[in-house]
This record gives sequence, C-alpha cells and structure tokens, in this order.
Amino acid sequence: MMKEKVKQSPINTLIFSSSPNDSEQVASHLKNMGLPIRHQLISDSEQLKDATDTKHWQQAIFIDELNNLPIKQALKQLKNQPVLVPAVLLSNEYDEEKRFELIAQGLKDYIPAKSLDLLAMIIKRDQQLVNSLQSLEQANKIVYETNKRNELLLDSSKDAIAYIHEGMHIYTNPTYIKRFGYEEDEIIVMSIMDIIADDDTDAIKSLLKRQAQEGTEVSEVLKGKTANGEEFEADFIISSAIYDDEECVQLLVRDIGDQQELMKKLKEVSQIDQVTGVLNRPAFMDHLNQTVDTARTTNTNALLYLIEIDNFTNYRSKFGIADCDVLLKDVADWLRDHCDSSDVIGRISDTSFAIMLSDTSKSPTELPKKLIGDIENQLFEISGQTLKITFSIGGVPCTDNDVEPSKLLLHATTTAHHLQEKGGNNYQIFNPSIDSLLDEHERKIYEEFTIAREEGNMTLFYQPMMSLKGSPSKQYMCYFRYQLKDGGWGLGEDIFHVFEKVGIDAEIDKITLKHALKVLAKDKAENNSNKLFVALSPNTLLRDDLEDWLEKLITAAGISSDNLVLTLKGKTAQTYLKKVIELKAGLKKIGVPFCLSGIETDSSELVRSIKPQFVAMAPPFIETLKEHGSEKVQPIVNAAAEIEAKTIITSLEDASTLAQIWPLGIDFVMGNYVSKPISKLNYDFADSDF
Repeated sequence: MMKEKVKQSPINTLIFSSSPNDSEQVASHLKNMGLPIRHQLISDSEQLKDATDTKHWQQAIFIDELNNLPIKQALKQLKNQPVLVPAVLLSNEYDEEKRFELIAQGLKDYIPAKSLDLLAMIIKRDQQLVNSLQSLEQANKIVYETNKRNELLLDSSKDAIAYIHEGMHIYTNPTYIKRFGYEEDEIIVMSIMDIIADDDTDAIKSLLKRQAQEGTEVSEVLKGKTANGEEFEADFIISSAIYDDEECVQLLVRDIGDQQELMKKLKEVSQIDQVTGVLNRPAFMDHLNQTVDTARTTNTNALLYLIEIDNFTNYRSKFGIADCDVLLKDVADWLRDHCDSSDVIGRISDTSFAIMLSDTSKSPTELPKKLIGDIENQLFEISGQTLKITFSIGGVPCTDNDVEPSKLLLHATTTAHHLQEKGGNNYQIFNPSIDSLLDEHERKIYEEFTIAREEGNMTLFYQPMMSLKGSPSKQYMCYFRYQLKDGGWGLGEDIFHVFEKVGIDAEIDKITLKHALKVLAKDKAENNSNKLFVALSPNTLLRDDLEDWLEKLITAAGISSDNLVLTLKGKTAQTYLKKVIELKAGLKKIGVPFCLSGIETDSSELVRSIKPQFVAMAPPFIETLKEHGSEKVQPIVNAAAEIEAKTIITSLEDASTLAQIWPLGIDFVMGNYVSKPISKLNYDFADSDF
C-alpha cells in the first residue's frame, strides 16, 4: 500500500571542537555522505549545558579533546539526555593502545581524524541503535497506555471480572466484589473454590483443567456462593490472560437472567461507539441506508457530512491514545451541542465523525459553515494543555442523485481528505453532477479507483531498462498502479484521461512522486543507486512553483537529484512547448534529468528544441522499424544523438526485434523481453543475457 513519505528526521549532532572550520568540514563531509546532520559546535561546558537543556541529541563527535572540557566530563553531562548519545573521538594523534581506555570511559569509538568515511559508517551504525532505543521507548509507552486503558475498562465494567493465578484471586473488579459480597482485602486472599457452591466444586475444577488443555475460552453454568452463603446460578467464563506480567486466567461471572432483555441491551450497546457515545460505523451506515431510501421515496431533502479532525495523527503521536480518546469524547459532545436534536451523529473512523440530516430545509453549506466557524472559538483540554482544533468537512446531498448510500459516504470522505491535503480548516460540498463529466464506463473506472484510494491500495511498479552499451546505470520506469476489484494491481482503461477530466491528475503525480522518493531514500540507505523515471501530468507541469516544490521534496528525501528522472509525453510537450523548455532549464539547475517519452519518429524538431537528457520512443517505433527498415527511424535517433540524449526503446517483446535495434546505437531497451514491471527494485542487471 502506498503511503505518503514521512519527512526524514535530522541527526541532531554535537561537535566538540575549538575550531569552527574543522567542525564545518566534518559536518559537510557527513552531509555529502547522505547523513542528514544538524549540528552545533560546542567549545566549553556552558555551551554543552545550554544545548542539552534545550534539545535532544542523537550523536556526539569530539575533534581531539578540549582543554577546558575533558571528554569524561562531557560524557557525564550527556548522560542526562533521555536516549543514549553515542560519542566518537577523531584524533590527529591516533593511538591504538589508547582506544581501549577511551571506550572503557564511555566513548563508542576512537578513530583517526582523517577517517571521515569510516566516521560516517560508525554514525550510521550508532543511529540504528539510537532508533531502536527510541522505538523501544515508544513501544513501552504504548504498552503502558494500553494497560492503563484496560485497567480503567475493567474497573468500570458492569461484568464481574477476576484474575486467578494458581487458584487464587490476584485481581477483582468492583462489580465482582459487590456480586459476591466480600470486602476487597477479604476476597483477594481467597481461592476460586471459596466462591463456588459445594455441589459444583468438581465442575469448576474440570472447567479450569479443560481451559488449560485447550487454551481457548470455555464456559459453563455453575452455582456461585456469596459471603452470606446465598447460592446463585451464573455463566462462569474462563480464558487465558496475563495480569501484572503474570500468566493467569480471567474469570467472568455473568448472571443468568432475562435473555431477551440482555439481548436488547447488547444490541443497544453494540450500536454505540464506546469512546464517544455516538453511533458506531455499522449502526450509522444502517441509519444512512434507511434515511436515504426514505428521502428518495418521499422526495424530501437529506444531507450527509463527513467531519475529519485536522492533524489528529499528530495529536495521537504527541499525547498518546488514552488522552486522544478523551479529546474524541469532548469533540463528540461538542458536536451534539452544535447540531439539532434530530441530527444523527456517528463515529466513522479513528479521526472522523459523520452527521446525517433528514427531511431538512437547510442549505447544504449551512451546517458545515457554522461548525467550521464555531470550532475555532472552542478550547479543548488534553494532557493539561489547552488545544484548538479545526475540521475538514465534506458534504453531499443524498436526494438529487441515484448514488448508492455507501458511495455517498465515500464521496464525502474523499472531499474531506482533499481539503486536508490543501491545509484543512474548510468545507466543501461534493457535487454529484461530476458524474455528468464521465460516461457510464468512465464512472465505473473512477469509482473502482476511488475505493482503492480510500483504502490506501495504491502502489508503484518498476520496469527495468537494460543498457545496450554496457552502462552501469540501473534505471527503471515507474508505473502508478492501484488494486482492482479482482484483487490484481493495474489501471482502469484510460484512467489518466479520467483523472484529467475530474481534475485530480496533479494529486496522483504528488502521491507518485512522494512514494518514488521514499523508495529511492530507502534504496540509498541500503547502499544502492537506482534511477527512477516518474511521469508528469499536464496540471503538474503548469504548477508555478514546480521546481521549488521538487527541490524541497528531493532535499527532504536526502537523495541525489540525478536519481530521479522526470518524464513528459511528447504530445503534452508540444502543446506546452515554452513551459517545457523553461521546466527543462529549471530542472537542470537542481540537477534533475528530464526525459521526453512517447516520442514518434517524426518528432526530431521537438527533441532538438527541448534537448532532454533522455528520449523514450513510442511503442510504434518497433513496428515502423520492422515495416520500413532503419531509414524511417534513423532521423529521430540521429536527432537524439545530436543533443547527446540517451535513447530508450519501449515495448521490446522478442529477441528478433532486438537484433534489428542493435545497429541503431540505442542506449537502453525495456519491455517484457527484458522484464515485466516488478513490485521492487530487485532486478538482477548483472544476470542478463545482454
């Protein structure tokens, strides 16, 4: 699944040195080696104290030892950091015998001052440990928060629950204590046999034994016994559990009462989201289906809104799950207060709510406009901090179209997500008349894509290009793909034309580029160097800030700019020739190569005008070569050679065609004969027959 790239965090680095020049030289070398260093020069203990008081550090580098700040003292101060700070000493007077002594003092390593490449490898190794420790700290935090939530749930549960270890109670919730009539300090020292009627002691033993053997949940109706000797029938349910890091069993005691009343209550509870108290998603969807059917039958107005809390994932990372559950509850309460009593509210996902208005005279924009304005004046409290939040609201009328109810929610969700991509804090009403832009066949294709996008089922495939001139370059053409209804990865027929019609082609480019850069960053971290060819659409080409935007993305990814090659179809380039020539010049400044793709045999002048670094021929090139010979295709090959552009033949399907291509002086070939598109950059170029 395709996820947008998370910005690579810098390595906060302290460089201890009396020479700013030496410090900058070391930092520059590390950055050139691909390490995202953000450094600060330290020359005395006061600077070190200020630095450690204001920021968390991940790496320390000593360039020889400071006269006024011994390494031992500096390491002692660094111990106050929340996560281990590995330290390396660079020495102009390296002494192998001294290395053991310094490492024993707490240094991670000690190397010659000139060994900067070795320093980069050591830092990469050290940062793996730092990242592991940070991940462990985060995992422990999550476990702690989860246990905290579980304890709250147990203590507030209306079910009688206890944990039993080797037959003895080690925990009982208030409902359990009340059910059996003991004080807490009494029951905690009692065995399970003490709360079972004498007639059923053998039965409870058998039940415990069966649970231990099967390892699954087991239950049986038995007689319990209260503190005053009263016996009662209940369902005793036993399952495996861990409490306070100790393996034990959970005992749930549920009285046998009016099953009909119990089922009714269970149904009511099953429709409510336990965190917020509003309808959960299944219950809301049932209500949505009924409301839409009624509205269309009675010709009354119904409106659906999807409300996303902007930046909620950041809040969850900062404050934790438990505190964010409190925020969700407060937001749900706020929505109730700001909606009519007839409006139905549901929680649709971790971050979103939906509101259904039925038989309403309100205009579609009235409620979202009110909510967007009012929420800005509301202060929420989370972890003792005051917080302002914003919404992104997508709305859709339910009556004036024949779209299925589930698709209505999908449209509202897509609209809200689109607003969040633009910065959030806004609302937009989805216009079902967009369907008028597409014919029936195109609508089906677009709906299939929309479902895949909503579920995050988008990815890239890569088709390798094989060099015919022995070039060591490893390069792939990127193809955007999404999951089709049959489970396979592909594209709907002419989907990019549909993207242009509905105006989301630039959004697809953005997602594709970010994912490609993420792949290249991972590739670089694994000491590989591949080139990825990524296509641009017309609307991306027309961005005024395209070069600046690309430069920021590439810098954030931490890759070499020439590992990304941007491609544009020849027909699009012909339409926007002036803009493309300007783009080519702008890309050259930031070091990004440019490729013209889908080039026809009569496009020599276009190639000479733009002067791309790569020229990828259209698939008919091969058919023209077969039918008319090399004379027909040689002019476009010569035009590419004149501007020193590398040529690429696409759609190579067999060896006989390769034999005809070889004499033309083509640089690269790609197609199923070389390899079909693959899901990873793992093609073995060295194992090729070329």
